[in-house]
Amino acid sequence: QASTSIPLYQPVVNALTDNAISYLDDRFFEHKSGRLRLLEQFQTRSLEGFGCAHLRAGISAAGALLAYVNETQKQPVSHLHRIQPYALTNYLIVDDLSCRNLELLKNIRTGATQGTLISIVDQTVTAMGGRMLKKWLRYPCLDADTINARFDALDEARANMAATRQLREILKAVYDLERLGSKIVMGQGNARDLIALKRSVQCLPDLEQHLDGLKSDLFRWPLDLAPLKDLGDLIEQSIREDAPPTINEGGLIKNGFNQVLDNLIRMSRDGKGWLAELEVSEKAATGINALKVRYNKVFGYYIEIPKARSADAPPHYVRKQTLVNAERYITDELKKFESQVLGAEEKRAQLEYEIFSQIRAQVSANSADLQAVADSLARIDCLLNLATVAEQNEYTRPIINQDGRILIEDGRHPVVEKMISGERFVPNSVVMDNAGDQILLITGPNMAGKSTVLRQVALLVLMAQMGSFVPARQASIALVDRIFTRVGALDNLSQGQSTFMVEMEETANILNNATGDSLVIMDEIGRGTSTFDGLSIAWAVAEYLHDLHDCGVKTLFATH
Repeated sequence: QASTSIPLYQPVVNALTDNAISYLDDRFFEHKSGRLRLLEQFQTRSLEGFGCAHLRAGISAAGALLAYVNETQKQPVSHLHRIQPYALTNYLIVDDLSCRNLELLKNIRTGATQGTLISIVDQTVTAMGGRMLKKWLRYPCLDADTINARFDALDEARANMAATRQLREILKAVYDLERLGSKIVMGQGNARDLIALKRSVQCLPDLEQHLDGLKSDLFRWPLDLAPLKDLGDLIEQSIREDAPPTINEGGLIKNGFNQVLDNLIRMSRDGKGWLAELEVSEKAATGINALKVRYNKVFGYYIEIPKARSADAPPHYVRKQTLVNAERYITDELKKFESQVLGAEEKRAQLEYEIFSQIRAQVSANSADLQAVADSLARIDCLLNLATVAEQNEYTRPIINQDGRILIEDGRHPVVEKMISGERFVPNSVVMDNAGDQILLITGPNMAGKSTVLRQVALLVLMAQMGSFVPARQASIALVDRIFTRVGALDNLSQGQSTFMVEMEETANILNNATGDSLVIMDEIGRGTSTFDGLSIAWAVAEYLHDLHDCGVKTLFATH
């Protein structure tokens, strides 16, 4: 975001108040420089192949982001191979206000995940799957073919729960390949990261075998896994399981992988035995049983004799240091040994680092394949997770219809039914369409469940469009382009907005942006003012939504 444009994007800044924000100069957002930066990154002549050549604002933003990453990392980000444009028209839009009101990701009272939809539907076993599921939840589909393909995959997985459980157990051993790949490519990966990568890659053949029984294309790999298997074999042969977190002090490479390294290790190891033999022989030659051969970083190797026996030191001992109770000496033989051993240790650490860097470079060369596999694993984890959740909670496959109907028979609120204890959730049935049942007016006393029904319908529509089965006896869902909610009564005094003002602004947003394909949830509008004014506002809003764009909009309206 350009520093001079802050006032224009104040809502964005307000939404990021809990995050650190870095401001860039306007020059980073110039379209021409941003385009050249992207062309250089992807090594292409144009951006036509990515389908974004006409998106000037997007190119400017992507170019600025790439410049920021290059500047902060102080190196090229070679693992970024492509840019992918997207349009909000391809997704069901749930704005931040509706996300909060429906408690998709955060509990509205505590800010925690307990009591949210994500806490119910997310039982993924990989970090990659968890991120993808959150993306599906936050950006549900508008394409019926994509949704039905996910439904078909869930049907398969649910019909083969034994295979689903086995696959999920295997996936538990897979590390976060997305983050590992990026870390290694950026030159920040250590030996333990390579071991984690190896263990993940070694799971792939077993996963492949168990996936053979599932025919959906969503359970298929996008590429040949042979190069990654070879990569796993290379790491298995070269990197020690007990390697330290540092990469420049040795202890990384297995014995037998490199002959030169083995010789250096042998020299270092044999030298320790030679020191023990030297100590024994010097004790015998001098008759000083308290004689010791030791090493420290300041003086290197030395012979230590108690002060009381210093007079018995042989003439070829050269005094190096005098202590209170001892004298320390060196000999020509010991200095020669020291130069050999210390040279071997230093060469060993340097050679191990070089070998490790070569292996890490081979991993980096396969970063595109790693990203593709990580994406497939995340998708598979999401699908197996949704099938497991559906099986555990008795969800059913909804039908995606094209005639504008929302039919839910014996629907249940996915969160509330899991939170109540000692009681049975009473299911609700809802029928909506674009004609006779377009606006449903729900009345009843406090604690009767009006708000639960409202949110329940919105959540079931959202779950269906993200590709999940839903908690209902049966359901037929028409695709909606936006879900609007006007729920609760919160003021914003810091910006001079009363409860009534906030309520009216949220209502205005709905009235100005809803379409005939939207779903509107309105819970007791007009509570922020007097009874008669509130009733008048509620009545007027209901009539306006009924006649919106001469076709109306599907609306659930709760009021006393």
